[in-house]
Amino acid sequence: MATLSIVLVPAKQMLDGRNRIRIAVAHRAKTRYISTQFILDSSKQLKNGKVVKHENADKINAALRRLIYEYEEILSATGYLSSLTCTEVVHLLQNKREQGGRSFGSILKEYLLTMDSEPRKKSHKLYGIAGNKLIKYMKGDFPLISLNPSHIEGFHRSMERQNLSPTSIRIYLTLIKVILNYASKMNYVSYQVHPFILSKMPASHIREIDLTVDELKRMRDVHLSTPIHIYTRDAFMLTYYLGGINLRDLMEYNFKDQTDMKYVRHKTHQSRSGGNLIHFTIQPEAKAIIDRYMQKDGRLAFGPYRGYEKVYSMIYRHLDKVAMQAGIGRKVSYYSARKSFAQHGYQLGIQIERIEYCIGHSMKSNRPIFNYIRIMHEQANHVFRMILDSIL
Repeated sequence: MATLSIVLVPAKQMLDGRNRIRIAVAHRAKTRYISTQFILDSSKQLKNGKVVKHENADKINAALRRLIYEYEEILSATGYLSSLTCTEVVHLLQNKREQGGRSFGSILKEYLLTMDSEPRKKSHKLYGIAGNKLIKYMKGDFPLISLNPSHIEGFHRSMERQNLSPTSIRIYLTLIKVILNYASKMNYVSYQVHPFILSKMPASHIREIDLTVDELKRMRDVHLSTPIHIYTRDAFMLTYYLGGINLRDLMEYNFKDQTDMKYVRHKTHQSRSGGNLIHFTIQPEAKAIIDRYMQKDGRLAFGPYRGYEKVYSMIYRHLDKVAMQAGIGRKVSYYSARKSFAQHGYQLGIQIERIEYCIGHSMKSNRPIFNYIRIMHEQANHVFRMILDSIL
């Protein structure tokens, strides 16, 4: 049986001193090499078959693992290896891979591996669900190159028949498109006609989940006897008092000895633009809740619930119950705090650009005035006071 390993070959070092990663194929006491697309600046960047001390180490290692897995699948499916020379085994591996092309399932697994080292658990799960839905629709894994516009249209219609909401369908189709774009970027596939060329994404509907001023006051003032309901209400109100802050940003922020908040939204800080810095003074309404739940390290804990995952679960399970006790007979979500803050500001006549700054929303570059004006700290504080004073 042939064996595979990830190596650098010193004798094949490039003229500029860099090294190309190769797959060593050992068979019948001989070793031959298959070149990969990956190049390292130093031989010290490969240790025990893994790339280290490289800015893209995780992604390269994930791609190499998938490559080894593909080659091993080809070898295990070949019953006449013992009759082949090592050179013939190399040709077999290269030819089989070129003929069959990458499967969608293998690309999905590779893409998910690139997300493992990032704090994107929720996204990781959604990508897996979307990819597996497409594989199920196609009645099993399939060569990536075989996907065409009729498949995507049929997949779209199948989700409609399952009575999935337009929002869910839009999300799943978008994630599938991201995976295909990743495969194209990595040169795993080249489409003459892109599978999504005929696809029309379902329109996204505006979520009517903002609370009126009266409803928000009821949420704030309702008498609650159960600790977990009190924690949930306080987390929700704190979110409103901090301009609809994202829950992950809230739970990761160090409030120790802080009178101001300065942060870039977790959702946007890894974008190409890097996201916008949000800076405002913590208002007394927010400080009262922060002081109640702040721990020694400056992070928040709502009773036994600490960290994003646990607090998210708490809010998801109990916020509707709190709303019901407050006499609100419709859906309320964590996002309602953010939506309500923005809506209340708009109703007060506050400029949309100032509201966008306070909630960390991306400000549109097609507004010429923003080429010359920045929202200053003092202006943000004025926005917060206007909105919070309106619910006194």
